[in-house]
Amino acid sequence: MTPAVSVVVPVYNLEFYIDRCLASVANQTFEQFEAIIVNDGGTDDSQLIIDEYVQKYPHIFRPYTKPNGGHGSACNFGIELARGEYIMILDGDDFIDPDTIEFMYSKATESNADLLIGNLLYIFSDHTAPYIPIPIQGEKLLSDDERGMLFRNWPTPCGRLYHRSIFADKDVKFLPGVIFADANFVPKSYLAAKNIYYVNRELYNYDITRPTQSIKQTDKRIMNIVPVLRDMLDFYKKKNAFDQNQMNLMYYVVRHCVSWIPKIRTLTGYSKKEALKEIFAVADETFDNSWVNSGIVQESFGRRAYWQLKIARTFGYAPILWGWAVTHRWYWIDARIESLLNVPLRGYRWAKRKFGTGLSRLIGG
Repeated sequence: MTPAVSVVVPVYNLEFYIDRCLASVANQTFEQFEAIIVNDGGTDDSQLIIDEYVQKYPHIFRPYTKPNGGHGSACNFGIELARGEYIMILDGDDFIDPDTIEFMYSKATESNADLLIGNLLYIFSDHTAPYIPIPIQGEKLLSDDERGMLFRNWPTPCGRLYHRSIFADKDVKFLPGVIFADANFVPKSYLAAKNIYYVNRELYNYDITRPTQSIKQTDKRIMNIVPVLRDMLDFYKKKNAFDQNQMNLMYYVVRHCVSWIPKIRTLTGYSKKEALKEIFAVADETFDNSWVNSGIVQESFGRRAYWQLKIARTFGYAPILWGWAVTHRWYWIDARIESLLNVPLRGYRWAKRKFGTGLSRLIGG
C-alpha cells in the first residue's frame, strides 16, 4: 500500500538523540506512513540504534546510508525516495507527539494545502518555549500578505507537511554541502506552494541543546550563509518571481545579514572584517543601497542598531571591530578586578563562618 505520508529523518552522529526520535515515530496513532532514515555518513553508534528499530518495526522504517554530504544533502536524498502524498522532515535529534502525523495529514487534506505550517516547541535543558512563525490565532489559509509575514521569521522546514507536488520542480531542494541549508530551502517552498495553511498548534519538539548544531558553530562554515542566500535569490530570479517578492526577500536577506554580526564576532580562522563585507555584499548587490533606509533594520533590531550599522558601514565596518576589541578588553579587566576583590572577600566569608557565631553572642546579636 502506498503510504499517505513519508517522514524523512536525516541523521548524522546523533547516538544520544536518535532513540527518542525514532520512538516518537514508532508510537504514532496514524498508520499509513513510512519513515525514511538517512544516515549521512555518521561515525558513531547511531546506526546500531537505527537497526534495532528497523528490525522491530520493518513496516515503518526504511533505512539508508550515504557518504557525508550535510543536512541538506540528506534531506534531498530522503525526499527523492519518498513515496507518500505528503512529506515531513524530522531531524534525528528532535521528536513529535503521538498524534502529530494524524493531525497534520487530516488538516492538510481538509484544507487542500500544499504546505501545512504549525508551531514548534523549543526544548532547552531546563525549560521549554514555543516558537510561533506567524502571529495568527486559530487556523486559516494564508493570504498573500500573511504569506509575506513568513519571510520575517526564522526559517525552519520542521513542523511542516509538504505535498509532494512541491518537489515536482527539481529546483525546489536544499542546497547541498553547506550548513544553514534550511535558510536556502524554506523560501523556495513558499514560492512552490499554491496553498499554505497555518494551524496555531505546536507540531514539533525542537531540541536546541545539542552542542554541534549549525547555529552554534564558530568556524568559517558560518560563512555558508552567503551561498545559501545567493542560491535562494537566484531561484526567485530564475522563476521570474523576484520583482513581486522583492520586499519579502529584502526582509529575509537583511534580517539574516544583521543577525549574523554576533556570529561573526565569534568567528575563528577567517578575517572578521572580510566576513562582514561578504555577508552585507549579498544585500548591497541584490537591493543596491535601498535596504539601508527601508526601515527593516529599525523594525527588526531597533533604531540604535540601525545607526550603529549605518556608521559602521561608512567606515568599512571598522567601528564594529573596535567595539568588539574594547568589549573584549573590558571583560578581561572586569574578570581581573573580580578576581582581586574575591581574595579579601573569601577571607571575610571564612572569618564570618569561623567567628561569626561567637561575635554575635559577644555583641548581643
